Amino acid sequence: MEGGKFIIAILLAIVLSGASYYLNSKDIDALQAQVVSLQAKLAPIQTNAVNAGALANAAKAAADSAKADAAKANDAVTQLNQTVADLQKPAPAAAKKK
Repeated sequence: MEGGKFIIAILLAIVLSGASYYLNSKDIDALQAQVVSLQAKLAPIQTNAVNAGALANAAKAAADSAKADAAKANDAVTQLNQTVADLQKPAPAAAKKK
């Protein structure tokens, strides 16, 4: 009788072990599917991040160029104002002859 209970206990342990393995395997498969899904969603995000970086670099280059052009325009306006100021000065009087 004791031998029968021992065999039943071993069979129950094997069944429980198998069920546990099956459930863990099923959970692992589900997690792997989620990882694949997340990787698929991550790929466009990475691509967009690279594109955003390239656009930011292009925008910085454009802003630097605009700043340089504005400085040149400011210098031209300053020179023009100086020329106008010089033209508005009275002409020097002719020197008197003795």
